[in-house]
Amino acid sequence: MDLSRFLNELRRIKRVSSLLLIVIAAGLMVTACRERGADPIGIWRGVVKNPSQEEVAFTLEVKREGNQIIGSLVNGDERTTSTGGSFDGRTLKLRYDFYDGELTATVNGDDLTGTFERQWRKQILKREIRAKRGNADQKSSSDAVSAKTDLSGEWVMTIGEAPKQSFWRASFEQRGREVQGTIIPVSGDWGRITGVFEDGQLTLNRFDGINSRVFRAKLTAEGKLEGVVDLGLFDAKRKAVAERLDAKNNAVVAGLPNPNNYSHVSNPVEPFRFSFPDLNGKTVSSTDDRFKNKVVVVSITGSWCPNCHEETPLMQEFYDRYREQGLEVVALAFEYTGNFDRDLNQVKIFAERHHVTYPMLLAGSTEEGELQRKLPQLVNFGGYPTTIFIGRDGLVKRIHTGFEGKATGERYIKLKNELEELIKELLAGKDS
Repeated sequence: MDLSRFLNELRRIKRVSSLLLIVIAAGLMVTACRERGADPIGIWRGVVKNPSQEEVAFTLEVKREGNQIIGSLVNGDERTTSTGGSFDGRTLKLRYDFYDGELTATVNGDDLTGTFERQWRKQILKREIRAKRGNADQKSSSDAVSAKTDLSGEWVMTIGEAPKQSFWRASFEQRGREVQGTIIPVSGDWGRITGVFEDGQLTLNRFDGINSRVFRAKLTAEGKLEGVVDLGLFDAKRKAVAERLDAKNNAVVAGLPNPNNYSHVSNPVEPFRFSFPDLNGKTVSSTDDRFKNKVVVVSITGSWCPNCHEETPLMQEFYDRYREQGLEVVALAFEYTGNFDRDLNQVKIFAERHHVTYPMLLAGSTEEGELQRKLPQLVNFGGYPTTIFIGRDGLVKRIHTGFEGKATGERYIKLKNELEELIKELLAGKDS
């Protein structure tokens, strides 16, 4: 090879090498950008679609703890945090074992799309979700709202249309355009709900894995909130009208169901009976020696029930405090599927999550009519949880339907104090 050809070959090799280096560098830059864009860590805001096609706003906060990914569904100051999670560079998976649910989503830059699936009775309920990174679309909470449009306070709600109507309570707090609070059917409160009030329109949302609920309403010239509630399940959308709680609607307030007498037993002079297997398969019955001459609190519960998750720590607190004085607590769990192994596992997860030391029994499923077959003494069962207070003589002294949790503020404190006073009276041998 002569010198001229040799120099030309060197120049060609140099050009190819430069192009190769450019291609490699560009590939590395693209990969790095993709990795940064696909990182799931941070706050995501989006919507979940209910079976009715109503969209419920939600917030997801994803963190990395060691080698594990965790995700919390945020509702005001409440967080429902996953029990496990993973990310493979594209797909985010968050497991919520206590609800037998899983979020699976693809992360593409600042977009997150996927589904949240959970067991619902004997089928899988799948909801579509989509979200964007950060809070760029949110307005400042300092946006001015005139005092005459402030929704803060207590409200009474009429749900549905005659002849199938229910009456609920609600409590709202407003700061600027932002509103939060809770809605309280007789079966128990919704937990913390959050949203906005602007241009005469109120929208409040809650998504916690189990509940996917929304209340949308317009403020009328008469000061009412008229709209709909969507409970997030099939055929669960209802007309809703809310009125401020005041002297003008005493008649409606008088019609609100009383959780302390909503349910009762068919024969009040007959001892309350139960007999079901515990988490180790041993049958526990109301006639066992451990319950004789004791005050017994029976909680009808379910691992799928958010209000039950709130009530259980209080029941454990009472059990720890008054066991030595003669208190026994027992939980009767009614689960979704009727598959013994699956349902037993969910109750075990529930008990472990709340560090339960009193007996938890697998009583049956939520199939229609099952509870009435298993507990035929109960009349007008109103929802989960339902708590039965039994005196030392084995007779039912009170049945409390539902549970008003921490989101209800003073109502929660009042309920906690009332239940504790009732237990103390029964331990002292006083019938209530």
